[in-house]
Amino acid sequence: MASNQELHLPFRLLVDKERNRVVVAEAGGDLVDILFSFLTLPLGTIIRLVSKKQVQDEAEEIGCINNLYHSVENSSAEVFWNHICKRMLLCPRNPCEALCQKLKVRVDDSEPMKYFMCSNKCRRGGDWFLSTFAEASCSCGKLMDKEMKLHGDYNEGTCRDGVFVKGKTMYLIFDDLRVLQSSPGNSVQQLLQLGYKNFHKLTEKYLNVGLKEILDILKQALISKSPLSDVFLGNGASKRVCTFSPKLRPENQGCLNYNSIINLKVTVRKSKKTILYAEAEGDFVDFLFSFLTTPLGSILKLLDGNFSLGCMNNLYKSVKDLNLSWLKNPSGTPLLNLQVAPQFGCKRQPTQLYEEHTPCYWYGTGVLKNNICYVIGNGVISKEHSLIQHPVAMKLFEPRSPDGTRESSVGFVRRPSLFVVWDDLQVTPLANTSSISFLQKLNVSLDDLEEHELRIGETEALNLLGASLTCKAALTEGLFYLLKKPKEEAKV
Repeated sequence: MASNQELHLPFRLLVDKERNRVVVAEAGGDLVDILFSFLTLPLGTIIRLVSKKQVQDEAEEIGCINNLYHSVENSSAEVFWNHICKRMLLCPRNPCEALCQKLKVRVDDSEPMKYFMCSNKCRRGGDWFLSTFAEASCSCGKLMDKEMKLHGDYNEGTCRDGVFVKGKTMYLIFDDLRVLQSSPGNSVQQLLQLGYKNFHKLTEKYLNVGLKEILDILKQALISKSPLSDVFLGNGASKRVCTFSPKLRPENQGCLNYNSIINLKVTVRKSKKTILYAEAEGDFVDFLFSFLTTPLGSILKLLDGNFSLGCMNNLYKSVKDLNLSWLKNPSGTPLLNLQVAPQFGCKRQPTQLYEEHTPCYWYGTGVLKNNICYVIGNGVISKEHSLIQHPVAMKLFEPRSPDGTRESSVGFVRRPSLFVVWDDLQVTPLANTSSISFLQKLNVSLDDLEEHELRIGETEALNLLGASLTCKAALTEGLFYLLKKPKEEAKV
């Protein structure tokens, strides 16, 4: 098989030359699988991919999420619990990684997940530990760098008939990334709705698309309503279409989960009517950084109704509307219920950006096949208890902890810690920083500053998430509406 860089897939375009736009395209399930896989990508991965030189022109900024990503890049290792935390944020794990590895052209360039044990086979409290990071340190002082083969994973092998949709079928893909089953009836109906009674004004264009073109589509799909025309007809200067409107919490609904409320102190510049910056502790910064580990599809689901990101909403809706018989799994698809990959989430936060359930792992001395045991010298691990001999339950090593035993709710940054979060989501640690020097550098009249204390619940947190993807001033666009109320009400 050709490498990921070399493989190209056929793509047929129907083009209106007078208007220089793609009216509709037709492609097989392999290409549609790749487009749908955009939904599985965590935001941190998207930022990394669209920043690559091979993507059209210069890197595109998506709201101010880029600033959040670069804040992690530019932060010293001392800001985080350990060096693995920083890597987790810059290269977050795809929750559908095993499936996406089977795509004909893989968009996500992250390394596949591997499994490691301590070469001393150490136990702590009688428990075996398994790590998905070779840099993790065992309690004995050695690295957990002995790689283990995972046996019996149901995702092993190649995928001959599609990943998310049936591969041996054809699909209509419109300029705004709406996807429909290809049929004469659908083609007639859609062309008529677009104002075409015949094919006289339309010409065909046949292409073979590879990784570069797919990354270009990804980039344009985040900001434009016509990514196919932008990429294949040179219409790269399309108007940005990203909208967001803050959602107000119902008057009779307080902050339901008080354990997940985040207190935030913001400083307003009165003359500009903007939030200049926020003083934040670790909980709020962990919540912001967790945006980078969150799949795009789960964000589209949470923010449905008051949020539009290019034409990604159309891609998500196409999955929802697709006939179940055209899906690879007739009982449903993981694309509509995406969650953060295990161990990459932030448990103490106000939203429903939940982690996937961590699977159970078992360690044994051999593999069972047809009631015959095949002994393996270094042992073997599996998610299936029945597939290995003398199975012993294992605990998954928590990568954000020095000894792997701390609860994952600690997040990514050290405690105690204090940060400044600017309006555009640049995050600056305040360790050993003079507050007087900080205020002097602002170059703002002190009597123009006003401090407010806010309590961030689910509604406010989702508003901030939506603003971060669509606006350059996320704190102002996502939270300033709270300051228009009486101060007492803003604290409710």
